[in-house]
Amino acid sequence: MNFSASNDYCGDGRFVQHSVIMQHIDKLELRPGDTVLDVGCGTGEETKSMAGKVKSVTGIDASEEMVTVAVKTNSAPNVAYSQWDARAVGDNPDWRERFDKAVCFFVLHWIPEETQALRSISACLKPGGQALIIISFGNHDDSFFLPRATSFLKSHEKWGAFVQDYKSSLHLWDLSVQETQKVFKACGWAEAKCEIRRHELVLSEIQLKLFLKTCLGEIPLIPAEDYLQDLWQWALDRYGDKSQPGHVLITFEVMVVHAWK
Repeated sequence: MNFSASNDYCGDGRFVQHSVIMQHIDKLELRPGDTVLDVGCGTGEETKSMAGKVKSVTGIDASEEMVTVAVKTNSAPNVAYSQWDARAVGDNPDWRERFDKAVCFFVLHWIPEETQALRSISACLKPGGQALIIISFGNHDDSFFLPRATSFLKSHEKWGAFVQDYKSSLHLWDLSVQETQKVFKACGWAEAKCEIRRHELVLSEIQLKLFLKTCLGEIPLIPAEDYLQDLWQWALDRYGDKSQPGHVLITFEVMVVHAWK
């Protein structure tokens, strides 16, 4: 991911992710005695939120900048942050079979070696431990917002030349429920309950721009403020929410996995 600043990933920049997480977090049944690993914790909003319900939370992220912001803005007595790659977290001898629960929210779609990360997360859980994993889902269906936004840029008379060869490092999960269950079992998980969930969210201008900046931030040579303004106007014209002027209604899907070691 290529953020101009980690602050893009706080507040309004986390609105989409946070809204989805809050709809699914109770599947994990956090308990007061739990030790929890937050893989890809970002700036720590959910990390700190979980800390109020459990014994302790360890948040890890590959980005030094993210971890620095998390320490400054979302610390708590029972929260620890560390810079670590999701694919290698299981290599830390101090963390192997240490945690009761693990979460990994909107992270695996940034990692090409997602099976390596799944094995690594499993290695950190105690026998019988649980994980809740949410991954952006896409089966190349252009009825959803993000593929259409990318298509708009590629056909744009001004921006098209910049993005014709653009390939995002965002790898939408496109396996079926049954295929996803097989992947988890192959990575050492005893059981995985999987579901594809469709979400609709109403976003303000700043919320949509920050969401798009997160997903499309690697586009080269274009000042983000310029192409994001054109994307916003396109989205407002096409997806404007009539009940809330100045807002858009977007549709997307996620794969939600509740897994046991």
